[in-house]
Amino acid sequence: MSDRTPVGFLSDLPVEVVIELGRTRLTIRQLAELDRDDVVDLARGSDAPLDVVVGGKVLARGEVVMVGEKMALRITELVEESSARSAS
Repeated sequence: MSDRTPVGFLSDLPVEVVIELGRTRLTIRQLAELDRDDVVDLARGSDAPLDVVVGGKVLARGEVVMVGEKMALRITELVEESSARSAS
């Protein structure tokens, strides 16, 4: 987006980006009973791509990579606007 466009100022607005590994539903009781070292099944394969969620919409997918001592995300797919799904 060019800064010369009428909405060019929007390119500098910060947004929250969520990298989503998976989701699950728990009751409050199940949540309260979780303890250290418990495992929560996210119903997603370990080889499944992670979702990049902005504004509640999946915009891209990627995979975890190591950059030195830190984890990062390599974008492997950009989701087309017509197929972007809500992340809820």
